[in-house]
Amino acid sequence: MHAITTDEVARFERDGFVVVQDILDAAHVTRVLAAMDRVHRGEYTLDRRPVNLRKPLAHLGRGDSIRWYLNARILDRDLWSIATHPGLGAMAAALLRTPSISIVEDQLLDKPGPGLPCNFHQDYGYWLFSTSTQMITCWIALVDMTLELGPLQLIPGSHRWGHASNPKELIAGSEDTWMEAVERARPATEPAGELASVCVRAGSGVFLHCLTFHGSPANQSTNCRRAFSLHWAGEDCKVDRLKLADYTYPYFFAGIPNGGRVINKYMPLVYSSRTSE
Repeated sequence: MHAITTDEVARFERDGFVVVQDILDAAHVTRVLAAMDRVHRGEYTLDRRPVNLRKPLAHLGRGDSIRWYLNARILDRDLWSIATHPGLGAMAAALLRTPSISIVEDQLLDKPGPGLPCNFHQDYGYWLFSTSTQMITCWIALVDMTLELGPLQLIPGSHRWGHASNPKELIAGSEDTWMEAVERARPATEPAGELASVCVRAGSGVFLHCLTFHGSPANQSTNCRRAFSLHWAGEDCKVDRLKLADYTYPYFFAGIPNGGRVINKYMPLVYSSRTSE
């Protein structure tokens, strides 16, 4: 797998994101797409959920905007293998400059067309259980991306603005309102700049800091835009159990005490530079 360079770390720290080519090779992209289809059909190759919670997994979102399956890795061997791959974890850890890292979340993303935009937001706004913002996302294209498909777009440097409130509407907005959270958060001295669009081939994508504002315009084509996202937590991230009530799957934090690291059987340590871990 790709080894993160010092130049990529510098760009990540400057812009809050870095585009990386060929994060997954063609064979792994095919495996993710096949697993995505299985999850859509309700076919689970290895269900790690508690027995009393094993029911068909419903997608989140809307069919006219964007829909996603959250944490499907605990339902499928291939997704688990890829999501917990130490090579991917090493890339994320290098960018965060953290010695070890755990996988927190994954999303299988469908963006049908034509449809609505996904409003700009920060990922950390949905992870307030973590006491630290030492968290990172990797968004990977599963099809070749074009502007017409509504690719991910990011605001360079927005990770330095601090934590902002979530958008009033995430996935059913309009081109007139999709930047409303940005306009509330943008410092008065910060001019509006160019958006960075992630138009990459399948298997490539972008690593972004959890405070980096990002969203996607409407898919204007008749094809479905498919992507896979992975989310990790570094060593500084500890669990605030008082903030778990709003999380979609609270059972994911089983066995983690208040103030404990974000690590358990659902969110395992996937990379460490220390041989003892």
